[in-house]
Amino acid sequence: MLDKKGRRFFFSDRQMQQLVHTNDLLRQSNGSAWRELRRVGRSNLTSKKYKEAGIRLQIVAAQIIGVLRFREEILISAREQGAVELVIFEVRHICKDCTAPPEELEDHLGEEVPAPDPAHYLELDHLIEFAQGIARLWSGSIQRKPFPVAFSKGLWRLTAALLKQRRHLRETSPAPPRTRTEFRVPSDNSCSRCHQEMKIPDPDLPEPQGGHHGK
Repeated sequence: MLDKKGRRFFFSDRQMQQLVHTNDLLRQSNGSAWRELRRVGRSNLTSKKYKEAGIRLQIVAAQIIGVLRFREEILISAREQGAVELVIFEVRHICKDCTAPPEELEDHLGEEVPAPDPAHYLELDHLIEFAQGIARLWSGSIQRKPFPVAFSKGLWRLTAALLKQRRHLRETSPAPPRTRTEFRVPSDNSCSRCHQEMKIPDPDLPEPQGGHHGK
């Protein structure tokens, strides 16, 4: 696939698996943040409890940022490998006495970044809205005491991490590949393994018949 600047990605099998796994990690962190915010929103906590909640939110935010950095490293690596505009497929003959070489790990040239589950975007949007709503609720109420500094810091860091996550996922949305492909067939009939000449029957000639011809 191409990133937002039109640069190409080239993913190995391992990188594709890692990207899929990071989608799961992000949803797990989002779930932890959602449970923590709901607990705060439903309760009148003590200053100590708010401080503890703020520390947990900072931990979740750090986890999200860490996963996003790991994804960015994968994309940078894939982008550097993906500076390929032409892929050549070469057909090689193998005689019946030779064996084909073992298959290599498949690379995913021009494939899309594994898209998150559609529910991931919906959950993320609701989570961001909920986090921002908590901040607005407390900042706009003259009857509530200000949040402890630790909780305010945790809520701010979490919101920033969630916004960065949404921006990252949108910026790596699928784009059509632009890689050209070319197939090459060797001009001779030699085996690509032992290099001996192979006898390839002419499809325009009839197949030889067994038995003897009468005189």
